[in-house]
Amino acid sequence: MATLSFLWHLHQPSYRTADGVSHAPWTLVHAGGAYRTLAAAISETGGRGQVINIVPTLLEQLLAYRDGTVRDPVIDALAAPAGDLDDRERETLVSWAFHVTPRQLKRYRRLADLARRRRPSRGGSRLATAFGPGDLRDLQVLFILAQAGEQAWIDPRLEPLARRGRGFSPAEHEAVVEWLRAQPGELIGLWRDLARQPGVEISTSPYAHPIMPLLVDTGIVVDSWAPHPAPEVPVFCYPEDAVWQLEQGLSLMKNQGLGTTGCWPPEGSVSTEALSIYADAGVRWLVTDEGILERSLGHGIRDNGAPSAELYRPWTLSTPSPVLFFRDRSLSDAIGFRYGRWDDEARAALALVADLEAVGRSLPDDATIVLALDGENPWLHYPEGGGTFLRTLMEALEETGDHLRPATLTETAAAATPSILDSLHPGSWINGVFATWIGHPEKTAAWRLLAEVRRTIEETGQDRPPSLLVAEASDWFWWLGDDNPTELAPLYDRIFRRHLADACRQVGIEPPVDLDKPLKTLSLEVSVPVSRTWHPPTLDGRTTSYFEWCLATTIGTDDDVVRRLSMWGEPDRLHLLVEADRSMLDVIRTDPLEIRLEDETGRVVSAAVGIEEYAGAELAFAVNQVAEISLTWHSGGSSRLELRCGNRNVMGDSVLLLEPKTVDEAIRPEG
Repeated sequence: MATLSFLWHLHQPSYRTADGVSHAPWTLVHAGGAYRTLAAAISETGGRGQVINIVPTLLEQLLAYRDGTVRDPVIDALAAPAGDLDDRERETLVSWAFHVTPRQLKRYRRLADLARRRRPSRGGSRLATAFGPGDLRDLQVLFILAQAGEQAWIDPRLEPLARRGRGFSPAEHEAVVEWLRAQPGELIGLWRDLARQPGVEISTSPYAHPIMPLLVDTGIVVDSWAPHPAPEVPVFCYPEDAVWQLEQGLSLMKNQGLGTTGCWPPEGSVSTEALSIYADAGVRWLVTDEGILERSLGHGIRDNGAPSAELYRPWTLSTPSPVLFFRDRSLSDAIGFRYGRWDDEARAALALVADLEAVGRSLPDDATIVLALDGENPWLHYPEGGGTFLRTLMEALEETGDHLRPATLTETAAAATPSILDSLHPGSWINGVFATWIGHPEKTAAWRLLAEVRRTIEETGQDRPPSLLVAEASDWFWWLGDDNPTELAPLYDRIFRRHLADACRQVGIEPPVDLDKPLKTLSLEVSVPVSRTWHPPTLDGRTTSYFEWCLATTIGTDDDVVRRLSMWGEPDRLHLLVEADRSMLDVIRTDPLEIRLEDETGRVVSAAVGIEEYAGAELAFAVNQVAEISLTWHSGGSSRLELRCGNRNVMGDSVLLLEPKTVDEAIRPEG
């Protein structure tokens, strides 16, 4: 009879910087939602063969929320009385409250209605002007209920509110916030109870969830990519950091009464060198992806979709290493990406059980089926929040005793006689390489910054600072590049660079100036009218005529000083109007204005705008109440415009992608 194990990976990077501020609310809001749904399903069904993998930085942040040692501006905006929110808090609330899935919007019609009313403008508190106090209070409550998932519909404290779905009173809002703040402590207690439940175990990962093989030596990409050429990457070779990450993670878990014997290596990333570090730390087992096994064996392990028995064996290396389990990718991904699209969670769970039984019937008695996946994000996409799926799955598995025997991985590893791998392919669960975390120019630039800071810290002779640990997390590299797009990528970019700056300050050195520059470059597409006949503006620093700028496209900015930017063009000139809440002449006395325009051929026009008027072939400007600027450009294609004021990008982390658009040239001003 084959054994069956599920590994549910729970993971959040450290959003909390050294000043104690958390810059994203996900740890707390998921504590009462996805994390609790999974733990409750295991607890209520007595489900066996369940492994909950808790990343130490997730646990650490939950402890901080429980103990009140973290300040979270998003949670503050969610918790404050709606009528007392200031402009910044309103903006924070509105900018975060719609980070929900389509499933969540479908469940809460009022939230969907408010989403349609949201004004898609840039620039300060204007974002929230569409909402009154009642709207804002509904947003506060509905965001918490949406993230609570199933709990909102089964918890008696929340269910009446979820069912009504609108018109929440101040007292109801306060009660929901109180419920949310209690979740970290309750969840940690539930995990501790589960650790004592038969058939359940807790596992972990290295402290900050780093890509361990890359910490050991980024040169491993050559072997990972082979026989294909590997990208050029910065040198980072600190195996002692990999040891440090693992030791810190195991120690934190043990100190919290959650001692572990096995690990999910972050992103399933393995190498021979990394495995020796796990072995030296006493880790008994690891789980990675079937693709690693296939490339290690040097041959395919699926025949017309059906995997060979090799996938379901425990393995090890001839050198000291933990027992290796390889996840069934197809069955794991079905939970993560397929069954959430079904309308009936119970039927989906029974379909999975049928597939598991079919696999079990084809295997020898000493086989082990391992399903390993994210234990958080899938449930956000399930119609009922995943609880019905999980309970049905675990209850049905208790009745499959003829073909499957649920067991923890520690139980299986202890009884196993592993097969020997001659070699281990270095790679991750994504395509068997590390391309999701290194190789793309943005990811490589991040590694270069990390290497520079790490080298500088080493030269001081001081101990490695705490912020360096969290800067080595895999997540920051995941969100860079173009393979995992998210609106929040600029935020995560800032958090990464802030961790590096904090690490420098913790050892008493000045952070490198490059840490001020975003790694993530987002393009905000703007249509720019182009006319051959419209009169160019008079560059005098004043809006002397309505017609000067009535043709222009005007956008708001993310800056606290510069508020608006208008632009229109002629075939060979781009005209810019820059406005602030006060005289631009006063602004640039303290905050110099800099422009950089790059066309699709790579030609760059860059200049600083000063107090004195200037008239040159490539650039002309005048500054008074406003700044009026004219510069050469190529209107035959896209151009990238960056405007900086006082060394900050007035568009936040974005550059403007200017798309020329010819306008009706029959319309022209008189004079």
